[in-house]
Amino acid sequence: MRGTQDQIAAYLASAANLLGRYSVDLALPSDSDAVELLEDSNGNLSFELLGTLPGSQDVARSELAIREGFERLGPDQYERTRYEFELVDRGREYRCAFHMHFTEWFVERYQVVVHEHCERPVGRVACEHYEGSPIKDAFAGILKLIEVWTDAPPDCATLACLD
Repeated sequence: MRGTQDQIAAYLASAANLLGRYSVDLALPSDSDAVELLEDSNGNLSFELLGTLPGSQDVARSELAIREGFERLGPDQYERTRYEFELVDRGREYRCAFHMHFTEWFVERYQVVVHEHCERPVGRVACEHYEGSPIKDAFAGILKLIEVWTDAPPDCATLACLD
C-alpha cells in the first residue's frame, strides 16, 4: 500500500471507524480524543490502534492491536513496510497474531515475508513462527481478527511451523 501522508491519515481514521462498528473500545492517547499518525526522525510514519472487544463482565475482555509502519519513499510518498495484527482472548486463553516485519531477516531465514503466531494457552509457545498469508491492509487485518475472535479457538497444532 502506498500513499501520501493525508491518504494514510484518512486510512487510519477509516480503520478506527471500522473498529468502532464492531464496538471495539479504543484506547486513545491520554491527551487526545483522536487516533494518532506518528512521524519519526527519518520521516517514516506509523500508527498503533489498541482496543478491547465487547464482552461479559464475568469474563476477561479480549484485546486487539493493529500496528502499521510506512517508509518514506520521497516527498510526501510512503509505502507500508510492516504490520502487526494481534488478538489476545484471555477468556478463552489464546493469542494469535499476523505479522510482516523484519522482512529481510525472515526472507533470509525462512524464505517468507509474513508469518503468524499462535499461543494456546496464552504464553505457551510451541513454535515461534508459523507459516502465514499476506494481509492486504488494516481493514482485512481487522476483519481477520474479528473472524478469529468469533470462531472456535484456534488449534495451533494444525498450523505449519517455520522453525
